[in-house]
Amino acid sequence: MKFATKLSLGCIALLSCALGAAGLLLTGQSFSGSLASTRTALQAQHEKEKYALERIIFQATDSAQFENYILASAAQQYAEQTADAGSSMALWLDGAYTLYSGLPAALPRTALKQALTDGENAWQLTRAAGRWQLTRVAGRWYLLLTQPLDLPGVRADMLCAYDVSAVFATRDAQLRAWLAASAVLLVLGGGAAVLFSRRVTRPLTALQTASEKIADGEYTQRTQVKTDDEIGALSRSFDAMAAAVEGKISELSRTTQSQQDFIAAFTHEVKTPMTAMLGYADLMRARPDDAETQREAAGYIYHETQRLENLSRSLLALMGLDQTGALELVLCQDAGLLLQTVRSLPQGSTPVPRVISAGCVVQVDRSLWVDMLRNLTLNAQRACQGIEGAAITLRCERRAGQAVFTVTDTGCGIPAADLPRVTEAFYMVDKSRSRAAGGSGIGLALCARIAGAHGAKLEITSTEHVGTTVTIAVPEVLPSEREADNDTQS
Repeated sequence: MKFATKLSLGCIALLSCALGAAGLLLTGQSFSGSLASTRTALQAQHEKEKYALERIIFQATDSAQFENYILASAAQQYAEQTADAGSSMALWLDGAYTLYSGLPAALPRTALKQALTDGENAWQLTRAAGRWQLTRVAGRWYLLLTQPLDLPGVRADMLCAYDVSAVFATRDAQLRAWLAASAVLLVLGGGAAVLFSRRVTRPLTALQTASEKIADGEYTQRTQVKTDDEIGALSRSFDAMAAAVEGKISELSRTTQSQQDFIAAFTHEVKTPMTAMLGYADLMRARPDDAETQREAAGYIYHETQRLENLSRSLLALMGLDQTGALELVLCQDAGLLLQTVRSLPQGSTPVPRVISAGCVVQVDRSLWVDMLRNLTLNAQRACQGIEGAAITLRCERRAGQAVFTVTDTGCGIPAADLPRVTEAFYMVDKSRSRAAGGSGIGLALCARIAGAHGAKLEITSTEHVGTTVTIAVPEVLPSEREADNDTQS
């Protein structure tokens, strides 16, 4: 059973109980009040009828003896006078003998007897019980009232029966009216409960639908529930969780794709030279007497072996940057870093970079930083090959408390479509040209990792056929900070 159905049935059940309890309470209170007021009025009437009957009896005789026939005659005379009073009367003697009875024949004698006598102390018990009794006969209700007549030497009881069926009929009519009204209210309330339960559970349905779709792989699914209650807060938390899951899945997908690309590129980078080396080794075995062929094959094997060695060294450097404590930070002058970079370049490599220093002091791992600038400069030299008048500039300048290192060339530039991926391992813009120049596609990836290890970012801007600029910014160490560092070390 759905939660909305349970909620609707619960609301309807509560409404039914509330209407039933309210109906019983209201009609019960109304009936009790009507019956009490009717009984009070009839008791007052009964008192008057008693005195009227006593007056008639005293008027019927002058002696102190009250004969039975006199009592019976007086009772009949009184009954005739009050025939239209809405009551019927009986006169009993000693609680056992009926001197006169105008009561309805349907009234059972046991009820009359109980109203008159109940042992030796009948009147005490009757008075303690309130001197009244309700009885139902043939579908009608009667109120029985008894009182003893104040006659000397005679125990005579006056019993009157009053028809109070109208009070009960009013109660029954009120109950029927309330049942009809309750039925209407229950239908309206039930409809309102169904609408309310659907409105309340609609966000839960949205949550269920969203969770099922996310479980099926639709990670972009959201609940879109906008309420200010606990369900709204739950929906917002669910959407945030779904967004986090989507982000993690996307990140995992990118990581997996990157790893696959890395493995494919690495396999290609290793397979290509190995195939060529095997071919030249076969050639050397096939022509052992051809000195020229032997020298050419040995030179190619040496070149490719050297490239594989550089590749392995770069890969080891990449993995080493992931280890804790890989950096050895020291204070360095920007001029020293730039000049050391130029000196580390292969002899005869062109164009020779121009160096511009701002006199900044930075805290970096000297060897890694120089290696990064060297790789960037080598990439710039490859980009300038074959271009007349191409130039390279190594620069450091101050910007807002930072030392900004730039490597600028006026070479071939990088196509805009390739810029987002140039820092991926083994990604090369011009594979044939890069491989011929000894490149493996690791250099920029290693530079980006070195910059990241220093808390910096490699920013590359390039225009095809115009040139490329690579920027790395790190905080400048001010003189006051240098003195404090020296004091700490001392």
